[in-house]
Amino acid sequence: MVDSVFNGLTQQKLALGAGFFAMLFANQSVQVLAIPFYQMQLGVDPFLLSLALALPVVVGTLITPWIGYVSDHWQGGTAKRQPLIIAGSLLSAVLFGCIWMVPAHWPMLWQLCYFAWFYLLFSLAASLLAVPTTSLSYEITHDERQRAAIMAVNTYFIKLASVLYQWLFPLASLALFGSVVMGIRWVGWGVGLLLIGGLGLLPALFCRSRAITISHAATPGFTTSLRQLVRHKSLMLLMAICLLQLGGSVFAASMDYYLLVYYVCHGDIAQGAYLKGVLSSAYALAGFASVPLVNWLRSRWGTVAALRWVLLLSLLGGIAKWFLFVPGIGLWIALDAVLCTSVWTAMTIIIPLLNAGLSDAESQRQRHPTAGIFASIHNAATSLASILALLASGLALNFIGFDATAGGAQSNSSITAMRLILAGGTVLFGFLSLWCLHKYHIGSQDKLASSGAKD
Repeated sequence: MVDSVFNGLTQQKLALGAGFFAMLFANQSVQVLAIPFYQMQLGVDPFLLSLALALPVVVGTLITPWIGYVSDHWQGGTAKRQPLIIAGSLLSAVLFGCIWMVPAHWPMLWQLCYFAWFYLLFSLAASLLAVPTTSLSYEITHDERQRAAIMAVNTYFIKLASVLYQWLFPLASLALFGSVVMGIRWVGWGVGLLLIGGLGLLPALFCRSRAITISHAATPGFTTSLRQLVRHKSLMLLMAICLLQLGGSVFAASMDYYLLVYYVCHGDIAQGAYLKGVLSSAYALAGFASVPLVNWLRSRWGTVAALRWVLLLSLLGGIAKWFLFVPGIGLWIALDAVLCTSVWTAMTIIIPLLNAGLSDAESQRQRHPTAGIFASIHNAATSLASILALLASGLALNFIGFDATAGGAQSNSSITAMRLILAGGTVLFGFLSLWCLHKYHIGSQDKLASSGAKD
């Protein structure tokens, strides 16, 4: 099953997968390095740093639909996405390195402004890389089997990157760099130039889109195109599933580390961190194994049904969390990964596959390319979900009365609230996602029936 996804278009699949590897590092590496560098080493205020981390992402999210629109209507035939990818990857590479070059002797406010400015520029450049690269994943082929294989290969690269980026700070902390500050600067430039810039260029060099053949039509304005997408019911339902899972379920899952430390291990941070490491490793291994499983479900039952099965499995996983995150669970905690990892895989295989299908249909209806703006809406929803999950987690911990200074002596009410958020939240957001999927499926059937009646 793993080998089968590489059959056909192998060079383009690998190049595109490398691009998605670069995109994940661009999305995740700043936060991984910024907190130990700016907060722990330079002493920047944690709250102000959190604002500086969030605001550029918000700006990048707002501008991505415009980048998608420009990408769709850029002149260049089958290579029209390539100039934007090249510009985005090169700018991202340089700007990522610049983020870590702030003078250590500057006042804290100057350092914060330096970080916020360069992170804002980097976020815009990363969007310029991400949107056309995602668009290419929709346009390399319009054969559903090969398109699903492309999404599966992308997911393998995403899973690999999600394991590796967590080691950036330990790498920067090695004694060979002399200090953590110098280590982060070396690692920052290495990640920027090699992993983001170098790998991000590969889709532009080796991938070519196969646009749907359509007759020429008047190019709509940006606001008109955006308004049409907002009114696109199927797209909005699909993005609602993204928000519910990548925002809601991620928020619920953010309680797992706190429960492992303060409930399962009675405040023993070292033991809790060990179990968290076991759980993260289990998620990584199960994540790779779930790619062929999700792909098999799609080929056996269809794309929508596969997503339904995966969401149902996540409901079971949500219920199981209540019984797994308890004192004395030990290595059985890895069962959480077995039950819940497939839904994250579906977010990078099935959701993009469905979104690409919606883009194809809309391109034929409007008689002009729409892959860029559809991809941008998906990227914007993903970014928005991450922000909402982060904010909700912080607010929830304050609301339930969590007190880090109390160690293992947390109140019973706060522990119960965390367990309810973890288990109940996973189930709730799973049910809501299933409802959206049901509405999406009904809408798709209605459109097919309407199309058949017209024919």
